[in-house]
Amino acid sequence: MPVETPNVVTAEPEAERLIAAARHTIEEVPFFWVVTPGVEGGAHARIVQAQPSSDGEDFWVRWFLTPPNGRKAAEIRHHGRLTLAYQHASGEAFVALSGPAELIDDRDAVNRRFRGSSHDDAKGLVVAGLIAVRVIGDHLELHIRGVTEEPWGWEGQFLSYSRRKVTTRTSRWPGCAGSSGSIGVTP
Repeated sequence: MPVETPNVVTAEPEAERLIAAARHTIEEVPFFWVVTPGVEGGAHARIVQAQPSSDGEDFWVRWFLTPPNGRKAAEIRHHGRLTLAYQHASGEAFVALSGPAELIDDRDAVNRRFRGSSHDDAKGLVVAGLIAVRVIGDHLELHIRGVTEEPWGWEGQFLSYSRRKVTTRTSRWPGCAGSSGSIGVTP
């Protein structure tokens, strides 16, 4: 099923730089955290392996695989939204990508993405017990040394996508000034 995602048209070089840094971090990270709101409150986080997107698919559509009957799938079914958290091996780049999530119970979608795991078995029972999860990123939070503002770790850059615009915002610790701006998006 094709997914429409916004085409970012930037008038702000800073936003382009942030988006490029986030993409680079995500591309470099083979495993990431999936964070879902708990059905009874709180949050649950677990590590999953990144899975490939389809050719021509928007970069901000991210995939992973999961068993259909576990807590993760139940929370995705219940809330329909989650956060993917990426930490670069250098320890100097962190990206959180949030957005709506959909469970895809389609053998072809799973088989195209399954890259194997340390739990593989000769009969293929591992892959047979998985479904795909598609996340359409609409919000980014970045902490990337040399890209986001210094002092590093004191503030984050936020980019929120909508059909009409991308909004960027810097958040600082309480008592510090923040900044914000937006860039245009074409549908």
